[in-house]
Amino acid sequence: MDYKYTGIILGKKDVGETDRIYTIYTLESGKVRILAKSVRKANAKLAGFLENFNLAEIFVVKGQGMGKITGSLVVNNFSKIRESLETIQSVFASVELLSKLIKDENGDKKIFDLLKDYLETANDLAGQKDDFKLEILSLGFTFKLFEELGYKIEAGNCMGCGEKIKEGNNFFDPQQGGIICEKCYPNIRKGIKINPNSIKILRIIFQNSLKSLAKLKAEKKDLNNLKIIKQDFLHWIE
Repeated sequence: MDYKYTGIILGKKDVGETDRIYTIYTLESGKVRILAKSVRKANAKLAGFLENFNLAEIFVVKGQGMGKITGSLVVNNFSKIRESLETIQSVFASVELLSKLIKDENGDKKIFDLLKDYLETANDLAGQKDDFKLEILSLGFTFKLFEELGYKIEAGNCMGCGEKIKEGNNFFDPQQGGIICEKCYPNIRKGIKINPNSIKILRIIFQNSLKSLAKLKAEKKDLNNLKIIKQDFLHWIE
């Protein structure tokens, strides 16, 4: 049977002498793996339409097995991302994380739109050296991805007593799924100290679109704090 997918290329793996398997996040079926025959030959034109991060219309013939790509049309290649080493490294890391956390063939339009918005915004920011915007964007993408996967971090109320989080010595506990206030911390004795500004950034991330985060300003110490929290939460999820 013939299929048409709208998909974003997450990665690729060479197989055999001239073939390649592509990992694609599609609007219709989520993450899929599809074979492209002879795509590594010198005169193969299809490979240029299937570069990492490309948003494309992908045509597939499928019987048994993973199916074969028969054609592709690029909708957006996000070319500016490839012009900046910093941007492409950040995008690679974010896309790799998504691919790692997402199960095969489990479609989710919200995740597709989140990834598309991330690539569009990263493309707009590519090459800019201003206020850690790319770092904010990538952190925002990761925390929003956690949310869509059912792991939203609670940044408004204490996971111990339920009271509203106030400025002070607050802590993030991945097992609790959010922030523990200073009053409750002695009963738990787990977690990473989280800065007041880091809490504010988390709240802004969950309340706004990725494109809006491009306007947000933050200090390096708060972003580093959030990176530690991200890694700690990721280890717990895995």
